[in-house]
Amino acid sequence: MNLFKSRLGISRVGTIVIVVVIIVIIAAGGAYAAISLMSHTTTSTTSTVTSTNTSSISSVTESSTSSSSSAATPTTLTWETTNTITYLDPAVADDIYGPEINQNVYEGLLNYNGTSSTQVIPWLASNYTVSSNQANWNFTLRSGITFADGEPLNSTAVYFSLYRTLLQDGSTPLSHGQEFDYEVQQFLNTSLSSDLCCAQTYNAAYVQAVLGQNFVQVTGPMTLTLHLMEPGSSFEFVMSGGQFDSIVAPTYVMQHDLALWNQSSTGYTLPYPNLSGNLTNMIHEYFLDEVATCNSGTSPNGCGTTYLDGAYQGSLAGTGPYTIQSVASDSSLIVLKANPTYWGGPYQYSGGSKITPTFTTVDLKNVPQLSTREIDLKNAAASGQAMIVDIPPTNLYDVANRTAWTNDNQLVSSDPGVSLYGPYNTTLLQGYAFYSNVTNPQTGTYYTFQPFADHRIRLAFADAVNMTEINQQDNNGLAVTATSPITPGIAPAGSYNASITPLYSYNLTAVQDLLLSAMEHPVTHFTFYNGTVAPAGVFNNTFGCTTLNNNGVCSNPVSQTITLQYANTFPVDGDAFNAIATAINNVSATYNMGLTVNVEPLPLSLLFTYIVSDEDFMNDIGGGSPGYNYITAILGAEFQPGGLSSSASGWYLSALSPLYSQSVVDASDGNVTGLVKVTNLMVNIVEQEVTTIYAYYLQNFYATTSIVGGVQYSNFQDNIYYFAVMS
Repeated sequence: MNLFKSRLGISRVGTIVIVVVIIVIIAAGGAYAAISLMSHTTTSTTSTVTSTNTSSISSVTESSTSSSSSAATPTTLTWETTNTITYLDPAVADDIYGPEINQNVYEGLLNYNGTSSTQVIPWLASNYTVSSNQANWNFTLRSGITFADGEPLNSTAVYFSLYRTLLQDGSTPLSHGQEFDYEVQQFLNTSLSSDLCCAQTYNAAYVQAVLGQNFVQVTGPMTLTLHLMEPGSSFEFVMSGGQFDSIVAPTYVMQHDLALWNQSSTGYTLPYPNLSGNLTNMIHEYFLDEVATCNSGTSPNGCGTTYLDGAYQGSLAGTGPYTIQSVASDSSLIVLKANPTYWGGPYQYSGGSKITPTFTTVDLKNVPQLSTREIDLKNAAASGQAMIVDIPPTNLYDVANRTAWTNDNQLVSSDPGVSLYGPYNTTLLQGYAFYSNVTNPQTGTYYTFQPFADHRIRLAFADAVNMTEINQQDNNGLAVTATSPITPGIAPAGSYNASITPLYSYNLTAVQDLLLSAMEHPVTHFTFYNGTVAPAGVFNNTFGCTTLNNNGVCSNPVSQTITLQYANTFPVDGDAFNAIATAINNVSATYNMGLTVNVEPLPLSLLFTYIVSDEDFMNDIGGGSPGYNYITAILGAEFQPGGLSSSASGWYLSALSPLYSQSVVDASDGNVTGLVKVTNLMVNIVEQEVTTIYAYYLQNFYATTSIVGGVQYSNFQDNIYYFAVMS
């Protein structure tokens, strides 16, 4: 079972990194995971902002520091990373790197409150109220905020931004239903979603149908109401710090998109190549142009590339503390510039002070070689430059004192000018998923042997690996051994229940007994991914022998092979799989079972292909982070029988069906107590079925010079930074 929904039934995979920051970096929390490093105590002022949901920011102290350069604080911050962008349009970007950049440029109505991943506060909104049935969400916008191009923030801009995203229907130039739209579409007419329902016909009727939902009702120049057709208590989390809620400048976006789509090379025929009338009329004409790019011209299987996708000449379409100045065509260098008109952020977030860009320029560089990054880090420390460098956990001791970490659990830098902070928990989970209904890539038909349809074999494989030892040795202790498909810190409180533990535990004797039982009494009952019973002859789980000879071994074993595949960029997972293979193969050899487990590293893209095609028995892509920090982001995709991820991994646990239905009712009614209760019941069933080995909850570590006085951290998702300081 893949953990945490992705648009292809494949979860996002986050890489653990230690982030090394030289001199000063402030991450003022926001879209996803963030840290705040404050070099001075802020001066509080009285906030006049009101809200139905506010909370003051809390602080976290650094775990250790070392000396830093005495040079003056530089004006340029350089972040050397292994990432490259896919898309930068906040309505499309659904990777790790795009949102890392976008949260510095674009803002939404709501956001997370600093250190909390479960407390939501108004951001571009000054306040909001919710009807008792959670169907109507009323927002009042803050006055005086402008986009970087000078356009004013108002209700029309929100109307434009949210409907623009809905009309894209999660589309890229290559496909539909692959991006963030589903998160909000679940609250509306799902029949208009290619992700949640079916293929769509993108034309004027589709535009009218999407607008006809009356999702965004402008009630005044600075007020609006969002109407939900399917209410849910998770809505404020969907609208907090994600992508869908990013508000962009209407005129700027329309002008730049029309200039792009009108080029003859696109092959598009736009109904309104020149927009006319007032702003409202221009927006509606733009929407018709937007859908006209779908399934036509240079995007026959998707929708047209937007200007913000690449933003090669920069973007002034946001209200955030930075603008995009330029993007290299190969994304090897992305330059951000401080927004001189930034409004300062919500005061209750920053303790009564304004948020201001610390650095005039932020250079985001793709530097794939670790050795180069580490050399650059040391040089930057010596010369007083501001730099962040991605370092994987396998190389922790390139920058950390081994004795301090292993003996005292203290992250202490081994390099002058560098301080280490953390560890900090995230909502990222790495898991190893078992698959049934696996097909042969050569023939496209089911393999006869489906080992993981047998509960005993799943449990044997799970008992065969000591994840605590793997995490300690391979992750250098930079992860916590996971015990649940739900990560600590996910909302609402109680969704993660530490008392519900897996059925498996590291036990080589149990591995032997379980394999012997599965061999001597193979399962004969199989189901397809939709829950229907497989007819006789489709599957046969025979291996080894049904009776051992006088020597206690199989005389003429039936041979079977299981291949465990992992992404070659995750050597820790490879070591875990090799530990499983060694344990299983040892038992097989002892009893001459004929069962062989192979381990195969694959490029991530190829592994994705196998998973999408149901050609994989087990992999390490069973982890990730929910699209938004609320339990409903997990239940539908991962637990619901027939859900995208559960179907992709071949599981149909019928007992979960009525429980999932109840969770939908509880979420719609705002019955948090009921939602938590049903979640725990579902988790308990999944734990007993052993559909996944829960490997580790990822942790983040940060480093900076000791000039920085403290750390504040928000633990939603992973390595996304906010390059601003609270002055």
